[in-house]
Amino acid sequence: MVFNGAIGQTHISLSLKEASFTVMFDYAEALTYDRAGRLWSHFKARHTFRRGLDGRMLDKWQADGLRQRRWLSPTEAVGLIDYGAARMRDLRDQIDAGRVAWTARPEDASLIPALDQAGRFDAQEAERDRAHFERVYQPISILPPDQYLALVLQATTGCSFNTCTFCNFYTTAKFHAKWPEDFRKHAHEVRAFLGESIRLRKSVFLGEANALTLPLRRLVPLLMIAHDEFGEKPVYAFLDAFSGAKKSIDEFRQLAAVGLKRVSIGLESGHDPLLRFVRKPGTSRDVIDTVTQLKSIGVGVSLIVMIGLGGDRYAEGHMADTIRALNAMPLDRGDIIYFSELVEHADTPYPALARAEGIRPLTADEMDAQRQSIRAGLQHGSNGPIVSRYDIHEFVY
Repeated sequence: MVFNGAIGQTHISLSLKEASFTVMFDYAEALTYDRAGRLWSHFKARHTFRRGLDGRMLDKWQADGLRQRRWLSPTEAVGLIDYGAARMRDLRDQIDAGRVAWTARPEDASLIPALDQAGRFDAQEAERDRAHFERVYQPISILPPDQYLALVLQATTGCSFNTCTFCNFYTTAKFHAKWPEDFRKHAHEVRAFLGESIRLRKSVFLGEANALTLPLRRLVPLLMIAHDEFGEKPVYAFLDAFSGAKKSIDEFRQLAAVGLKRVSIGLESGHDPLLRFVRKPGTSRDVIDTVTQLKSIGVGVSLIVMIGLGGDRYAEGHMADTIRALNAMPLDRGDIIYFSELVEHADTPYPALARAEGIRPLTADEMDAQRQSIRAGLQHGSNGPIVSRYDIHEFVY
């Protein structure tokens, strides 16, 4: 429901939806809050600011046709949150004083409470919220882009392998799986923390890096708890191909029966020599077989391909074998292929190993050409998967 009005020469628009509340000023600035009153995004002067539940805030904008981004300092984030809360309180005062000339007077009784909630979300409240998040969650390192708005339940923390030389997401986190009683307690804590923010979360993501590696006797009870606590929300999760290859089609069928909707797999490359070089568990055949089994029982997949992995040494094999592997999978419009550019982290083994082997990193143009070549080689037809970029720099939860 949208209500339009004006305060003097300033046009205002208030939009109240099931999951969010947005206030727009002069079509040039918009603040969006979830239904628990947390600031979710702020658009102003062509910059989009996204606040995560962990309190961090990302600034995104376009310059010279290129996407730019940076994380705000704590001081900047505090200032922006207080600014938004002040604008909401001022608007409430203007409404109470009768200074708003409405095109159609608001009749929704929940509109003013939503505005009041937003006005209370100042820097102090945001800090309390951040501290509460840290009591409920271990750090949430990464999610597939289609799951940035998922309700994360941490069935496991860390990565069961943690051997990939290019990854720094789980270097300090020991792999740990929750028992059912602990997982149910975690689910209750998540519900209490999110409150009405749950409306914004359309799915459950079973974290973290490789939760589906658990044996079914451990995994099925956790999925049943997710179903008990959060109803019919579909379940998504990461799975490494090496573990996936060990599961039978009957095991996957049991997981689908308790809500598993889509599995995200880091293919990285279809070129097995490159996978061995970066110490990635499994082979391209493992991915093909796992995807084929999942698709045969109606579970979707998203696949992550790393552009630039292996630099110039592996570029030709990476392109050719990745195209071959992707075309060998029965992918359709319910699936996603993500292209994620390699980011070399100094705290991982990859940069030193690559230099020791005389491997030259690809330039930006070479990575763009690699992405285009792989995409051009796909043969899934008009009913094929969605193909999209995956920029890990823009992850905000």
